[in-house]
Amino acid sequence: MLGHRERFDEVSYFYCQIGELGFDVLGMPEAGAHRVARGSLDEHSFALFYLTDGVPKALFSLGRPASETRLAEGLIRYRVNVERHQARLSDPNFQLDTIPAQTVLVLQGGGALGAFECGVVKALEAEGVFPDVVAGVSIGALNGAIVAANPRHATEALESFWHGLSVASPPLPFEDLRRAAVATQILMFGVPNFFKPRWLPPFSNPFEAWTSFYDVSPMKQLITQYVDFDALKQSPVRLFVGAVDVASGKLEVFDSYVDDLTPDHILASGSLPPGFPWSVVGGKAYWDGGIISNSPLELVADRIGPDGKQVYIVDLYSGEAPLPQNLMEVLARRDEIVYAERVQNDARVRELTDAYREMVTVILSDVDQETRRRVEQHPRYIQLMGDGAALRITRFQRPRSPGEASSRDYDFSYETIMRHRAEGFDLVKRTLKDARERGQLLRPPRPPAIPAERLRVDAHPKENPGTDNRRFTTRKVRS
Repeated sequence: MLGHRERFDEVSYFYCQIGELGFDVLGMPEAGAHRVARGSLDEHSFALFYLTDGVPKALFSLGRPASETRLAEGLIRYRVNVERHQARLSDPNFQLDTIPAQTVLVLQGGGALGAFECGVVKALEAEGVFPDVVAGVSIGALNGAIVAANPRHATEALESFWHGLSVASPPLPFEDLRRAAVATQILMFGVPNFFKPRWLPPFSNPFEAWTSFYDVSPMKQLITQYVDFDALKQSPVRLFVGAVDVASGKLEVFDSYVDDLTPDHILASGSLPPGFPWSVVGGKAYWDGGIISNSPLELVADRIGPDGKQVYIVDLYSGEAPLPQNLMEVLARRDEIVYAERVQNDARVRELTDAYREMVTVILSDVDQETRRRVEQHPRYIQLMGDGAALRITRFQRPRSPGEASSRDYDFSYETIMRHRAEGFDLVKRTLKDARERGQLLRPPRPPAIPAERLRVDAHPKENPGTDNRRFTTRKVRS
């Protein structure tokens, strides 16, 4: 409203105390087409869920645990589809925190290392893990846009996209020599489907002041082959993209459920200076979001909350590395440290919060039952004491290869891209297998069918398989 691009996810809250009875009403009951009751009015422990198409719209709660009300608020706020669990909502003993709220995939920026994310997505889909939300920065924004545009079958589109980005390496006998040659080739002549040097003719304006070394218009054309931007708002996968406002220096989030995303929004997230020019969106200039945050988990938590999320983070940069031996390695290590994944550990805050909650519980234990019941129905009590479901994070950290070249983030050679893809696939398979054996990760339930209209991608061979073996068009089809 009013052009401010603000999301609306507040939950209306009504609280009333009449004598010994206190109750809460959350959300909009008039928006619920179906109702599910649990508990007993006679026993003053009763809840009524209002749902439409499996999504909770409101809750009436009388005498129910604060944690239950708090969790229900999160289901309403973030529009979580609970259709698979709807029949169990009537069971007073069914714990709402067992409902898998949302699966989130966080994709970092890292240039050519983004091929590793392609392998990660392929392995996750093979394991039946499909994101409800994907947040990306830089090359992660490009990968994320393809995932959101091709829900639950993004692998084929991503592999074709990365095949289109690959460049042929000169046939040299030694690997170090091959990598050095292809790096020089890309620095001089660019990547045909990604960026091209500004110093190559034609010179449209020889007196123009440069603000970047390369032109990224080829990528703008390529990404439209894999993403139907008009259909992103209808995708079951929500997309967040981070970019930095050049004028204000602030990180801004583009949200597929709020904004009408275009290729410019995605390129804005990957406009890393001075290599690439800023992208203009809505009259504002934007640079690469990785300048401020290369792991946009905080963007996700702000937009959809931390409660009950299963988060998969792809970390493209290793935390430890040997000391650099030359100037190029110094610059590469600097970027590695700057863009490394830094998820804030809130363990200490969690401990303090739990201590205060325990103290409140001790105090209430000496209060008469009627007063205690009245306090436990108060919205402030529910917000402070009704702890949400735990945030679960699984990291996929790309392993550092022995003798890794400083050109790793712009080595788009076919051999390197295929190696990154294979490494991402293998790492996810091993990580999830180990986590399940330790009981830290359950096999995800079968995802619900995509409703009435869904996005689908059809692949068609192109005339020139040397640059990109497939061309994708996205369309809506009936299930």
